[in-house]
Amino acid sequence: MSIHIAIFARYIADIKLSKTAILIQIMLNSEQAAIPRVGFHPPLDYALDLEVMSAIEWLERVPAKHVTHPSRLEFYQLVLVTHGRFAHMVDFNLFTTLKGSLLAMRPGQVQRFVANNSWDGWVVLFRPETLPHTEHFGTRVSAAMVDDLPVQLTLNPSSFEASRQTLAQMQQDTALADHALQVNALVQAQLQGLMIRLKRAVAQPTGTRSDAIHNRHFKRYRDATEQHLHEWHQTSTYAKALGLSEKTLNRATHAITALSAKAYLSQRIALEAKRLLAHTPWPIAQVADRLGFAEPSNFIKFFQREVGGSPGAFKKKQCGIAKLTTTTLLPKK
Repeated sequence: MSIHIAIFARYIADIKLSKTAILIQIMLNSEQAAIPRVGFHPPLDYALDLEVMSAIEWLERVPAKHVTHPSRLEFYQLVLVTHGRFAHMVDFNLFTTLKGSLLAMRPGQVQRFVANNSWDGWVVLFRPETLPHTEHFGTRVSAAMVDDLPVQLTLNPSSFEASRQTLAQMQQDTALADHALQVNALVQAQLQGLMIRLKRAVAQPTGTRSDAIHNRHFKRYRDATEQHLHEWHQTSTYAKALGLSEKTLNRATHAITALSAKAYLSQRIALEAKRLLAHTPWPIAQVADRLGFAEPSNFIKFFQREVGGSPGAFKKKQCGIAKLTTTTLLPKK
């Protein structure tokens, strides 16, 4: 009798293990099917916290799978075009960046390479923690300053030349073989100077104290949505977490974006939905679950309201566009 009980118990345990293995495999397959992430991975013998390279070096370093397929950045990426024009897809928008312009990409954004002919420039890559929060004469400096830049920025001639010279000097300095700590501090300081220059290029006239408060509240809200959009769909949840009233949060968001806090959140969730629909093989139900919708029907209604079409139609359209996208060509001098 005890033998039969032991056999039965082992049978039940095997079933549980099999179910667990299946669940684990489903999770692994789900992760493998997600949008490929690109991390900051400099050469093994490289000791600095940021990289500066020519456009040619950059494209030679990009793995083939990231050239031919969309990828999600985990670091900041600045591309300054010094010759020709550089076309690049960032979150469904094709940006054609001409000489004298900068493309600023941030963690979480999805990029796709497209065909380019003759262009050249400088590329700087750095992680969010590369520039710690510091303040110089009332100006707050951090890697997050990139978040305040438009994706595409046209510089005036003097700002362009100064930025070009800064990046060229940084590239030379990163090649210094000795005193890695000193060199790291040097290039970080140069990056700080570059960020201040770029911020000045898009700076608005100095506002009131109220404007500064709105800006601070909105940045906290923006950061919170990036972290929790997959689970928090109500602005009241964000307001409570940030220690703000819903009225204050709404007023701050509208002052910076001309959108209500709810509209901004919905826009951000819709963008993530489009990313997952376009760049993964996931069915609509899985996308809905990933974004925190209890029922696929709720997600479909949300998507139709925000995007103006069904998730299925959007996914089909994007698959067609992807087939027409060709791989990039190395720039020619």
